[in-house]
Amino acid sequence: MSPPMIAAHRLLEEVIASLRNVIAPAIADPYPKSQAYMAAVILEFVARQVEERHDIDEEKTHALTDLFHDVNSLLSGKAPAVANTSDQEARLSRLIEWLYAEKERLGPETFTAANQRVRAALRQLLDQELKIAGKAE
Repeated sequence: MSPPMIAAHRLLEEVIASLRNVIAPAIADPYPKSQAYMAAVILEFVARQVEERHDIDEEKTHALTDLFHDVNSLLSGKAPAVANTSDQEARLSRLIEWLYAEKERLGPETFTAANQRVRAALRQLLDQELKIAGKAE
C-alpha cells in the first residue's frame, strides 16, 4: 500500500513558503527576486482554489457508499465480508476482485447487474477526478 498523499494545498503552501523565505531572499538581482515573490502570490491563488474543492472528496465518498449499498442489495447480502473496511478505494478493489472471482457462482444476470453498477460508480469517480483536472462542474 502506498503512503498517504500530501494534500495539494499543503504542498503549495510549502512551495510558497520556500519562494518567500528561502529562494527570493537569496536572489540579488531585483527582477528575478520580484518574479520569485510574484510566483508565490500566484501560487496562493491556486492554493485557495484547490482548498475550495472539498466537495470532490464528499462526492466520491457518496458515490462509493451508494455503490456498496446497491451492490449489497443486488447480491442479497452476499457481498464479501472483506469489503467491510474504512478504506473505500481498497474496499472497491476487493469488491471488483470478488465479483470476477465469483462470476460463475453469481450467474450472468446478477454478475452483469453488479458489474454495471460498479462501472457506473467508476464513471462517477472519474467525473470527480476530472473536476480536479479541469474544474468541470
